[in-house]
Amino acid sequence: MIQRLRFGVIPDSDQGYASADRFASALSALIGVPVEVHRAIDYRVLLASLEQGRIELAWVPPLAAARALRAGSVIEVAVTMRSGSSSYYTGLVSLKGGKIESLKDLDGVRAAWVDRESASGYLVIRAALREQGVSLVRAFSEEIFVRSHAEVARAVAEGRVDVGATCFNFVSGTVEIARSGFKDHGGVSDDTFQLLAHAGPIPSDIVAAHRAVPSKWLQLLQSALVDARPASVHEAAKDLVHADGFVRPTVEHRDMLTALLQMVDRPSSGSVLPPPMPVRR
Repeated sequence: MIQRLRFGVIPDSDQGYASADRFASALSALIGVPVEVHRAIDYRVLLASLEQGRIELAWVPPLAAARALRAGSVIEVAVTMRSGSSSYYTGLVSLKGGKIESLKDLDGVRAAWVDRESASGYLVIRAALREQGVSLVRAFSEEIFVRSHAEVARAVAEGRVDVGATCFNFVSGTVEIARSGFKDHGGVSDDTFQLLAHAGPIPSDIVAAHRAVPSKWLQLLQSALVDARPASVHEAAKDLVHADGFVRPTVEHRDMLTALLQMVDRPSSGSVLPPPMPVRR
């Protein structure tokens, strides 16, 4: 019998650390054993820790989730929902009114990415740029990896880089930065940036568990996340992952994860994701 549960996450700020602790406390009260927060240094470490049983539960980004599910090493518990959708978009942004106004300006610029294993913060947007004829070697003279969408936004806003990759949702049939990965974090607002390029949709991140976790705990957790029973776990989880809510895993979401993995594994064959929607100017 597991005497404790370790929850893996990559917090994006001091606020993220506090949110992870609140979620762990609420979950501990629900399942009746201590819940410890494991702070991973990057996506690869997070996934390896979950697959190898060094942690039992994790908030997992889509590409890592797709790889783990293909290997059969984890169980999907819940899918995040934002702006009424279980998918989102990736975009390359620059400061409004700055010197980078279009893809034609991408020549020796400084770029911020989230992580080399981040779908929206690195891989998918770079694939989209290649498909639009952008030479990635010529476009970027300096590239940094800052671990979170909030840090990407701050790097662009503070002028440490010229462009950065982030995630967002769209509204009213057009793409806008309507719900970003950095909204309300670090004092950076969505309207600080303009969208240079975008791609998607990308399947949402998931809450996943190692197969050793007792089914009773998984049922309690899924009910808390999806049905808000109890509300304490539900609200803490929403705050942690910047979500509006959660849904149970679906075949459609699993198919999107598979498509994402195919795109990354065979980048030269072209993206299998649906084409991007028009940008509102």
